[in-house]
Amino acid sequence: MKNDPYCPYPMRQHFEHGSRVLVAATCAGWRADFNGTICGEAESVETVQGEDYWYLVEFDTPQHDLSSDGPYHKAQILSRCLTAAA
Repeated sequence: MKNDPYCPYPMRQHFEHGSRVLVAATCAGWRADFNGTICGEAESVETVQGEDYWYLVEFDTPQHDLSSDGPYHKAQILSRCLTAAA
């Protein structure tokens, strides 16, 4: 498995429905880091770095991506772009 220097968190992290998470902007293509809540079950996906999980994350505040598209209220985010919110 390759290491991705833009994603500081490990792959295949497990989060429960309702878990509070921090989305890493540098990993997920957003303008800034932000908080959200897991609102769906993990969905396995094969990436170029190996197996990971998609999680549907509902954002605390609407977000725009790096292409200025949005605002988005929720999106599928890879587990390696998430960490448990403090």
